[in-house]
Amino acid sequence: MGYSQNSLISCIYDMALGRSTWDGILDLLSGSFPGCLVLVSGDDVARRANIVFAQRGLQPAAVAAYTATFAALNPWLEAIANHAPFQVYHDDQLVPRDVTGDSPFVTQWLSRQGNFAAASGVVVLREGARQLTIEIRYAPGDTETRERADVALGEAAFHLGRAIEISGRSRFSAGRGYLDNVVEDLPFTVFFVDEAMRIHYSNFHAESLRRHNNGPFSTSDGILRASDEATDEMLRQLVQRTASSKRTPTSVLQISRPEGEERYFAIARLAARGNQHYQLHDAVLDPGPLVMLVVHGSLEVSSLPMDLLWRAFSLTESEARLAEALLNGATLADFAKEREVAKQTLRNQLVGVMRKTGTRRQSELVSLLTRLALTCL
Repeated sequence: MGYSQNSLISCIYDMALGRSTWDGILDLLSGSFPGCLVLVSGDDVARRANIVFAQRGLQPAAVAAYTATFAALNPWLEAIANHAPFQVYHDDQLVPRDVTGDSPFVTQWLSRQGNFAAASGVVVLREGARQLTIEIRYAPGDTETRERADVALGEAAFHLGRAIEISGRSRFSAGRGYLDNVVEDLPFTVFFVDEAMRIHYSNFHAESLRRHNNGPFSTSDGILRASDEATDEMLRQLVQRTASSKRTPTSVLQISRPEGEERYFAIARLAARGNQHYQLHDAVLDPGPLVMLVVHGSLEVSSLPMDLLWRAFSLTESEARLAEALLNGATLADFAKEREVAKQTLRNQLVGVMRKTGTRRQSELVSLLTRLALTCL
């Protein structure tokens, strides 16, 4: 048993590092508990809906019946949801067996798989109403298996919790360490938010902006909000529109602070999250589409070398200056006042810039210029 347990723990951390999958964990547990069912079930307790399911010991028809119908009828589900994570439970400690024995889950599904009315399990992940459990099911009265399962699951639970935390750090991008090595080092504000505006990641500049209350956001509870009510609604619509898009468009929104003249410029893009290392627990953690918000202040200066614009797009000097002003959040009215030229003149120049850059809208132009500016950091 000691060798099997050490192998299991090694496999758990290999999974966290993307070197293996949950299949290896299931295979080791199945080999350590021959003749038992090994079940990993991810469930939304509030909706009584199964999210993900993996197993060893069931026939394909039984798996299909479980996920389609009987997972929602599991008589232990709510009791497990009230059980502390990482603490091993036994079925008879959750609900009396004379109660569960008459349930459709047992009479119409579990009993048809064999004599597996007893179980030991552990919750290895809980995220809101979602949870991921591992269960080893065996015959009632098999005290040896119960004791061995108690030890194996108890030791594995701690390591699974650590492993899931480790693997979670690489969920936003195809490359491991992306957040630490790229986004965190960018010299401007970056948020990753879901459709409910819940912040899933923010780099150093983003944390400074929202915590010190010196920017356009008013938030201290993990929900990103614009300080201005009307702008907040526009920001939510921008994020929801970006998250629901089947493409990966880049959208732009200008955000103003109610009490100041500085403007902020939010660029929203669907966040790329690689799936080559997608694991069972990711189905429970997955918040749905995430949107990357890049926020620039009008007092911040993004730079594009003038000769780059000349070489790339054949912009004139005045067109290049207009492009740089737009990149830094200026409006046509602002730039017209600063340069003491007519707004119509700038509109004509803007048309020329968009024609030369192959863009059709001002937001597309700014998105293009921003991407170019990033390459010049």
